[in-house]
Order: sequence, then C-alpha cells, then structure tokens
Amino acid sequence: MDILHAPAPAEEAEALLLVYERRIVGHVTYELCETCASGVITEVDVATPLLDSGLGTRAVTHLRACYPDVAWHSRLHRRTTRDLAHRMGLPHTEAGLTCTHQLVREG
Repeated sequence: MDILHAPAPAEEAEALLLVYERRIVGHVTYELCETCASGVITEVDVATPLLDSGLGTRAVTHLRACYPDVAWHSRLHRRTTRDLAHRMGLPHTEAGLTCTHQLVREG
C-alpha cells in the first residue's frame, strides 16, 4: 500500500492518493496552511471492499507524520468518515480554512 501526495481538483485543496497493487483505491482531500499550522480534512473515500481495512486511519496518521506541527480538524459528514474522525481525535468544523493566508491566496 502506497500513499502519494497529489493536487486535488479544488484550487486550495491537496490530496493523498491511496494506491494498492498499482490501483488507486481511495483518497483523502485536505486544506492546509503551514503558516497558521492549521489543517482541515474535507473528504476521505476508500473503495468499498477496503472500507474496514484501516486505510483511512493509515492515511490520517500519514498526514500527521508529514505535518507534525499542524492542528488537524475534520469536515467529514458521512457516518463511516465521522467515525474515523472521532477515533482519530479530530475536532469537527463546518468551515474550511479561514486564515488570512488562505484568503490572500484566494483573492
């Protein structure tokens, strides 16, 4: 199982691609401001046959290892992803990043 960093479709977001046997089996989309040390996980999607395999947990752990000084939050809404956020101790937020650095980048 490999975890690869990639740009996400949204301009301000980034993504981790979850790759198993040379196939993308899921992704984690997130917004990050390293200046503010703040991050929001906006989506976790894992292929149905691998839902209970721990890939989501592994991906969030990978994000925390890559950005150890970032305070992560969750904007996950589906039951399975909300459960993942709860298990990983990610506080829920309805907003994305609202720091001034993010606003400057978008404006």
